[in-house]
Amino acid sequence: MPFAFVVPWLCWIASCAVAGDAPLFVEIPPDRSGLAHVSVYGSPEKDFILETNGPGIALADFDGDGDLDVFCGNGDALYGKPEGSDVSPCRLFRNDGALRFVDVTEGSGAALEGFCNGVAVLDVDGDGRRDLFVARHGHDVLLRNVGDLKFEDVSSTLPGDDAWGTSVAAFDADGDGDVDLYETNYLAFDVAKPPRHGADGRHCTWFGHVVMCGPEGLRPEADRLLRNDAGSLVDASAALGVATVAPSFGLGVLAADFDADGRTDVYVANDSMANFVFWNRDGTFLEDGLAAGAAVSGDGREQAGMGVDVGDVDGDGRLDLFVTNFSGEPNTLYRNDGDGFFDDVSFRSNLGPASMPRLGWGAALLDVDRDGDLDAFTSNGHVYPQADRPGTDTAYRQPCDLFVNTGGRFDLAPAERSGLGTLAVHRAAAFGDLDDDGDDDVVVAVLDGPVRLLRNDARSGRDDDPPWIGYRLDAGPGNPDGLGATVALGPAVRVAKSSYSFQAANDPRVVFAGAALAAERVVVRWPDGSRESFPRGALGTWHPLVRGEGTDEP
Repeated sequence: MPFAFVVPWLCWIASCAVAGDAPLFVEIPPDRSGLAHVSVYGSPEKDFILETNGPGIALADFDGDGDLDVFCGNGDALYGKPEGSDVSPCRLFRNDGALRFVDVTEGSGAALEGFCNGVAVLDVDGDGRRDLFVARHGHDVLLRNVGDLKFEDVSSTLPGDDAWGTSVAAFDADGDGDVDLYETNYLAFDVAKPPRHGADGRHCTWFGHVVMCGPEGLRPEADRLLRNDAGSLVDASAALGVATVAPSFGLGVLAADFDADGRTDVYVANDSMANFVFWNRDGTFLEDGLAAGAAVSGDGREQAGMGVDVGDVDGDGRLDLFVTNFSGEPNTLYRNDGDGFFDDVSFRSNLGPASMPRLGWGAALLDVDRDGDLDAFTSNGHVYPQADRPGTDTAYRQPCDLFVNTGGRFDLAPAERSGLGTLAVHRAAAFGDLDDDGDDDVVVAVLDGPVRLLRNDARSGRDDDPPWIGYRLDAGPGNPDGLGATVALGPAVRVAKSSYSFQAANDPRVVFAGAALAAERVVVRWPDGSRESFPRGALGTWHPLVRGEGTDEP
């Protein structure tokens, strides 16, 4: 479907109709939500690149009660905790309903220390409980869920790796029914001898200002694919084809079936290097991002990719890619043209221009206003405190942004309409329906600041609240969230995915609204390529879709 041209006054009317008189998002302060956590990620000066990426966030039903709990990562001072400081470890919060959370970290086994980055949620051992994988600078952590919000550290079972892990994608790579992991690694960073301006011949400046060094000039590290082998994660990077690519500065990753062939593919956003598209060929992967058109910008430039998401933004049934980038670069929308090809439509879709001053991290394509199409959300904040100095055309503290989809064209919602005007050094953003009202709320990490809880108020509770329907997928033991499944309701397509955005694990459930609700049956293509259909179900609630309980589809 071509991107429609919408005259400005029509866009303005559409935006007003979406927002009404109230903002689309409302921040719930910690004294009301109980979600009280402040990250500490190195020194305020950010002299070293290790201090810049920020902590990860996971939303998952860790206690099996049907709602989403919250895990918040954290960092540390680069050379240990400063004297007199109170740097807290990672925190775990139980969801008690009505957007009230209780800190249950003590005794949970989740109080990790160190620079904790990306997170992934998966059922490693097939016992039906969600386990937690945490990528770190240094050895990663695997926490096995033993029930009652308690975790056992089984990291000793992981294959050795001292790389700097960033984002992690949980998906069934080989189609055997259980969930594997793709981990992006960033760069080699020696804490004992960190890179400095003026040392070892390095000159690290930006717009004439001395800044921290990297990533350019530092050594990138190779990603890895961990295959689930009967409940143990083993390094299968070479066996499954991932090791064929050169090491790159990996930051964002997601998994979905981009070419609709029934196998889950992988997309990786690299910092200042070409992005990867790994096509799944019967359980092994072939990287061909340049030929696919999604490795560089439309004018052939390598960009500094951070966060990623995938969704059908133009209603043609194909999955498009969305990538957040560095300031001075547009956020990129790659339209899926079919047959394994993508087209950079960042400026034609209007997503590009307004994002140029931003440095984007978290990314999501989600139906904020429940009108049936996918809007775009980004969390933003610079890496350089020097961004506040003259001549940079950007700033260190930045707002989150919401781009409203109006017929395939995206319009940046003004702060008074979106409710996203607060300036902060935002990092990871995790998305999920925390209050089970049919729309996605957002938990945003702030570098050296308190985590932010943004409740989606676009429609909920109003007299004209539009209908919706949601589905919880279950692909069987080893994949209780149906990760990688593609779900179609009428003309609309959604993906059951938890790994997207940046260093985040998100709500794996799928929601439909708008014209899709006229359909009578929902069709699921499971990660092994099989297809089933189910009755649509009643509106305004969540329904289970369990593999093997539907009607087989050709």
